[in-house]
Amino acid sequence: MGVIGQIRNRSGLMIGVVAFAMVAFIGSDLLSGNSNIFSQPDTDVGEINGVKISIQEFERRLSEASNGQDVSGQQMDQMRNRVWNQLLQEKLVETEYAKIGISVTDEELWEEIKNNPNNAVLNQYFTNPQTNQVYDQLRDPATGGLNSQKVLFYIKQILGGETPENWYPVEDAIRQTILSNKYNNAIKRGLYVSNFDAEQSSVEENKRVSISYAGMSYDEITNDEVSYDDADLQSYYNAHKSDKEFSQNETTRGIKLISWNVTPTEADLERIKQMVGKMKPEFEAADNDTLFALQNSDSRNSFQRFKRYELPDDIDSLIFAAENGTVFGPYGANGTFKLTKKLGTVLVPDSVRARHILLQPSETEDTTVIRVRMDSLKEAIQNGADFAQLATDLSADLGSARNGGDLEWFTQGQMVPEFDRACFNGNVGDLPIVKTQYGYHLIEITNKTEEKEKIETVSIERIIEPSEETFEKQYNLASEFAIQNSTLDAFVKAAEENPAVEIQEFDYIRVQDKVLGNLESPRQLIRWSYDANIGEVSDVYEMGTQFIIAALSSVKEEGTLPFEEVKDKVTEKVIKEKKAELIRSKMGADAGVEEIAQAIGTGVKTSTDINFSSFSIPGIGPEAKILGMIFGLEEGQESEVVDGENGVYIVRVDKIMPADENTTLEITRDQVGRNLASRVDYEVFEALKEKGGVVDSRHKFY
Repeated sequence: MGVIGQIRNRSGLMIGVVAFAMVAFIGSDLLSGNSNIFSQPDTDVGEINGVKISIQEFERRLSEASNGQDVSGQQMDQMRNRVWNQLLQEKLVETEYAKIGISVTDEELWEEIKNNPNNAVLNQYFTNPQTNQVYDQLRDPATGGLNSQKVLFYIKQILGGETPENWYPVEDAIRQTILSNKYNNAIKRGLYVSNFDAEQSSVEENKRVSISYAGMSYDEITNDEVSYDDADLQSYYNAHKSDKEFSQNETTRGIKLISWNVTPTEADLERIKQMVGKMKPEFEAADNDTLFALQNSDSRNSFQRFKRYELPDDIDSLIFAAENGTVFGPYGANGTFKLTKKLGTVLVPDSVRARHILLQPSETEDTTVIRVRMDSLKEAIQNGADFAQLATDLSADLGSARNGGDLEWFTQGQMVPEFDRACFNGNVGDLPIVKTQYGYHLIEITNKTEEKEKIETVSIERIIEPSEETFEKQYNLASEFAIQNSTLDAFVKAAEENPAVEIQEFDYIRVQDKVLGNLESPRQLIRWSYDANIGEVSDVYEMGTQFIIAALSSVKEEGTLPFEEVKDKVTEKVIKEKKAELIRSKMGADAGVEEIAQAIGTGVKTSTDINFSSFSIPGIGPEAKILGMIFGLEEGQESEVVDGENGVYIVRVDKIMPADENTTLEITRDQVGRNLASRVDYEVFEALKEKGGVVDSRHKFY
């Protein structure tokens, strides 16, 4: 209490000190001109064609696209990309549609819905995001895709209902797809391939050349055989820094990273095992196993049936021989500690075949009405009515209704629990009525496999996971490391001296990246890398069962990369140049293929059946420069000595086999045209994006 009293007595002084510090901090920012206090926060996710896209507008569209459904993080990322691309279409491409007068009629829209079950918009809208499968009610059993007739029926129901506006965004998206196809097809029809283009393509594809050559690869010279200094490196960089390989068209960051994995300790294992073990007497005495399991188990699937050899070896034979009510455990299984109570022995099949009729309540019918209708249907079937025909006409499960309600064979656990129990506990020919989350089902059990002995069990299980103490211990280790090594040099040195940690490097992190190795949800760390200064060490980040700290090791801005960032690559290039000079000196000046082959002791080599479209030259490898030179030579002509990507070579063309003059140009022209057309959809869109000055700032928010 003495310490508390002192704090109370000094509270006024403390408040004054804190207030003064805050005023001083704010004032310094104001005086420095760096204050953001009175400025408006950046609330735009991007800009397209001069139009700013606010976060509110983007989130509204996301909400419409998700249709109120819960989706995973990965699915939400995909949805954000789709919404962004829709905005690009609207702001960039629609202006192009207006210029050339493209539109979509209602008739075209319905023809697309009616005749194209592969339409991307329809498939996205009618796919369950949890399973990535088309909803059963709209699936075509033969293809697994959409059934167009079912889709049309569903759409008509929406348009005739109370909320037809729910369909309009989907309709607009389909219109956009049709417009895009029309626009791209118009461009494709404008492409023209001349006879000259076709002839050139035919020559490149069919002309063949045989060569003789001599040379050495750079790998035949060791790095120790050449010498260079920093002046050579700087000179090469100055001469080639405008080359594409020394520049980049986007900003990137590089980090060095250390992780501390949090795993259960032996003490954690023993603690959880004892916790489960303490429940054993109460579990043995429990009258209501269902309630006890719900209150004490981490699993929602507590009741299970097992046949011989499906349980761990140490309890399998014991539990089958034990009396009902016996509890076994605690034992480890699949990352948990479990207690399992034997409830009894039953004879059940491995698989069941059944058919059903599903009725769902509507706004005008409550569950009581549905149950009465189900009883009437059951009575009608018992009196001879055709189950299959009733299922086809009435069942809300459109997928099985097409097949008379038949669900084919299924194993235990495939269906929802209520449905599952009715089928596996019943007999062939039974007509149970079951209520599930989907509505009321009238089921007919049509077949079963041979019954086998299984034991019924109920289990209590607790997941084996690290304790708070274990998490805290690992956090303290990471935090202490970050505090003691707050610069990049200290960070690297400490990691190298500590065998318990290992550095990971990520050299090419883009601002919009969402994946970083196997790290769980690394966006916060990626955003940090773009706010930090080079050499800065991060705070501790918790990612799943890892604690992470990182140091910013490189900043590469768009454009020409600085010398230090590309020094390793420059060094490789300089070494290659020095090796080329050494190889040339061994070849001698103004020598031919035979003389050079003799000088370097390799003998003359040959390669046949080379064409211009070849990826590489047999015996030499991928050498675009040498390949181009070969096809510029006449038969019998020798090249100059050429420094290639992989070595230094001299080549002679021994024989040229021209392209077949009988090749049908029409076929070649058609092929070249198809290749050009295949690039239109992507390249036209990219060109419009470049022209429209697109700024994508989504990374600031997601």
